[in-house]
Amino acid sequence: MFAEYSVPEIDRILTDDGNIIIVRAANNHLIELKNIIYPEIHEKVKTSSIKTFPGFCVEQENFSYKVTIQSTEDLLSLLLMTPHYWKIKPEGIENLKKFEFLEVTISI
Repeated sequence: MFAEYSVPEIDRILTDDGNIIIVRAANNHLIELKNIIYPEIHEKVKTSSIKTFPGFCVEQENFSYKVTIQSTEDLLSLLLMTPHYWKIKPEGIENLKKFEFLEVTISI
């Protein structure tokens, strides 16, 4: 999930009847978390299409829902699972520690 991929490599290893599912984060994914850990959010321009696979049928679906993270410990664990942990300043982590729960958007 959320990883880069190589079309030639997938084409090489995928069987004729194989499937691949690519999951990418949308702009609003974890937006509430980002609003807490960053002083300012710069929205990335994301293309709506994925890299093409010649000879493959491509379907695209968008999913979005909310979930409540129930503790500060779980919020910090969630942060550790994101690339944001490696980019933010210490103040961002301190800001997050002030929250005992948080409703976040999952948008893929």
